[in-house]
Amino acid sequence: MKKSRLLLLFAVCSSFYLTSCEQAPDAEKDPNADAAYKRSHRTEGYRDAQRSNAGN
Repeated sequence: MKKSRLLLLFAVCSSFYLTSCEQAPDAEKDPNADAAYKRSHRTEGYRDAQRSNAGN
């Protein structure tokens, strides 16, 4: 039982680690993908500020 819990914990931690190491696309090769990556990785507060300033 303890080994299965340890294995599950290891699998979850490694999954989080691997997904956090996502590489940004090369801006010179694909500028649209780079812009989309940057937009998707902005903090929520920054997005809210951008939305509130959009009408000005």
